[in-house]
Amino acid sequence: MKRQPVESMRLSQRTGFTLVEMLVSVALVLLMMSLFASIFSMASGSVSTQRGISNHDQKARALTTLIKGDFSHRTQRYPLPFYPNENTATSPTPFGNRAGYLYISTNDPYSGQDDLVQFTVSSDMLQEDTDSSPYYGRAALLNDPSGNTSTSLSVNPNQPEADDSSLTVNNTGSSTAAEVCYFVRNGNLYRRVMLLRQPLPVAGRELDEQPQTSRGQDYFTSGSGRFSVQTSSVANATDDFWTYFDYSATAASPTGKAQFVGLSGLNNEQAVTVPAVGNPAYRFGFNQFTGISREHAVLNGAFIGRFLQAETSSENFNWPQRRAELFGTNQVFGVGNNPDGNPFNIANGLTLNIATGVVQEFSNTASGAGRGGTRRMEDLVLSDVHEMKVEIWDERLQKYTTPGHNELFRMRDLSGNTFMLPGDYHQGRRFSDADGQGPEGSSVGVFDTWHPDTDPGVVSARHPPHIAYRYTPPVYPDGPTRPGLPVAPTAEPDRQTRRADNKGYWQPGTVYELGDVVFVPWVDAPRGGNPPDSIFQYDEMPAQKFQIAYRCVGRQGSATSHASIPPGFPTAAGRRVRERNDELEWESIDNRRPLTSIRMTLRFHDQTSDTQRNLTLVLPLTDKK
Repeated sequence: MKRQPVESMRLSQRTGFTLVEMLVSVALVLLMMSLFASIFSMASGSVSTQRGISNHDQKARALTTLIKGDFSHRTQRYPLPFYPNENTATSPTPFGNRAGYLYISTNDPYSGQDDLVQFTVSSDMLQEDTDSSPYYGRAALLNDPSGNTSTSLSVNPNQPEADDSSLTVNNTGSSTAAEVCYFVRNGNLYRRVMLLRQPLPVAGRELDEQPQTSRGQDYFTSGSGRFSVQTSSVANATDDFWTYFDYSATAASPTGKAQFVGLSGLNNEQAVTVPAVGNPAYRFGFNQFTGISREHAVLNGAFIGRFLQAETSSENFNWPQRRAELFGTNQVFGVGNNPDGNPFNIANGLTLNIATGVVQEFSNTASGAGRGGTRRMEDLVLSDVHEMKVEIWDERLQKYTTPGHNELFRMRDLSGNTFMLPGDYHQGRRFSDADGQGPEGSSVGVFDTWHPDTDPGVVSARHPPHIAYRYTPPVYPDGPTRPGLPVAPTAEPDRQTRRADNKGYWQPGTVYELGDVVFVPWVDAPRGGNPPDSIFQYDEMPAQKFQIAYRCVGRQGSATSHASIPPGFPTAAGRRVRERNDELEWESIDNRRPLTSIRMTLRFHDQTSDTQRNLTLVLPLTDKK
C-alpha cells in the first residue's frame, strides 16, 4: 500500500482560513463599507442641502412675490412728507400721487428684529403691476339692532358682508384699498392687512362708509357696547370687532362704538375731521387719542410690532367696539385708578409670553399661557425668520441707512476746505426739536409721510420726523433744522457745485452771485397779543414754507448790492422773477426730495437642511419717468 506524502496530507486536511487571512478580509470589508457609507452620507447630505436650497428658493420666491406685489400697489407714489398745513394750492407737488401714507420704524438701528414697515395699498395702482384684484378679508352678516328688518343683503346691502359684491353670505369682505404692515415677532414674519371700507355700489345712491340699515340705523350701536352678527344661522351679540371684521377702524370715543375708516381716508386733501389715514391717529397700531405708534409691550421693552390676529380675536380685546378687559374678570384693561381699556396706549403695560409669542393679556387664558383667540396664525407669512432689516436711501450719503442715523460724509469745496456733512436723514436734520409720533412718541429711527392737516388737539406734534431738503433751511430758532449740525446749513456746499451756495433767508442789501440760493424772508410776528419773540413759528412763514428755494440765475450791471425790496417770490417751481430794480433774476426750484427707495433684508432658516438664506429686496418708491 502506497502512503501519501506528509505535506500532501497536511494540505488535504486544511478546511478554513487562517487568522491573518480573516483579519485581512474583515479589514477589506470594513474599508469597503466605510467607503460606501461615506458615499451614501455625502449623497444624502447633498440631497438634504439641495432640498434646503429648494425650500429656500421657494420661500424666497413667495416672499418676493408677496412683498413686491404690495409695494407695487402702494398709494404713495411720491413719498414726500407733508409740510404742516401744506395744501394743493401752494404745493409744488400734486396730492394725487401722495395718497395714504408710508411709515417706517427701525427702533434699534443695530437690530433687524424690531423693524416695522406699514403703508397703504390700492389695487387701482397699476403703474407697476396690472393685477387689479381687490384685497379680501373677513366679514360677518350683521343683524338689525332693533330686529325689525330683514337680514337679507338685498334689503340691507350697506354692511361689510356685501362689500365683495356678493349678496350671498360668504363671510368675506373686499376693498380696492387697505393698510398693510410687515414685522417680525418671536422668529415669525407677519403681514397684517386691514381693509379700508368701500361699500357696495348701489344704483341711485351712495352708501355711507359706516354700516347702516336701510332705515339709516347704525349697526354698531353704543348702548351695551355689543353688536349682533349672524353665525351659523344664530344671532350672536358680541363686542369682538376684529374677530369678525378685517377692517381698519377706530373707537368713536373712549367708551363708544367702532367707527370704520373708509376708502376716502386715502385722500390727504381733506380736513382732519375726516378719518384720513395719513393722520397717525386713524391708523391701525396707533393710539388714536395721541397719534403715537405702539410697537413695544412696555416703554423700551419687548418688541411686539402690531397686535396679531391671535390677540385681536381674543374675547377680551374688544377694542374698538368697547374697552378691552382683563380675561375672566370683567375688569377694564389698563393701569391706575382710571384704566381706559385702550390696548394701543403705551401707558397700559403688556407682557409678551416668549414661549407662545402672544401677549399674555390677550391670550384667552387667565394664566396668560394661551395662544390667543380663534384667528391665530392667520397673519403668519413665514416662520424661523431671524431678521427683517429695513433701510432707506439717503441721497446725500449715496447709501442705504436708517432714518435718524448719525453718519457723515466727507467732501471738499472749490476752495479746498474739507467738510463733514450729515446725510438727508441724519438725526440733526430732524424736522424740529419736538418728538414725533413714532414708537412711544420718538421721532428717532422713523420715516413718515404724515398728513398736512394734523390736528394738534389729537396729535401733539404737527410735523413729520424728516423732510429731505436739497438746500437745508437755516438753523433753529430761525428755521426747522435742529441745532448742532457739523456744518451750519448756510455754509454747506452743494454736492454738484461744491460751493456754499445756500445763503439762508433773503436779506436786503446783500451781494448775491450766480448760483446762490435763498429762502423767502422770515418775519417774526407777534403772537397772542405778545410782541415778536425771536422764536420761529411755522405760521410766520409764507404759504410755500421751505418747499420752494430760489436760485440766482442772472445778474445785471455792476452794483455791489441789490434793492432793499424783495422780489415777488413765486410759489410754484420753474418760474423766473426779477428784482424790482431788474438787477438780479431768480428761479424757483422744488427744494424737497422724496424717499426714492428702501431696502429690505430678510434672513430665515430651514430646519430640514439646517441652512440659512438671506433675501435682499430693493423696492423703488417713485414711479419711473
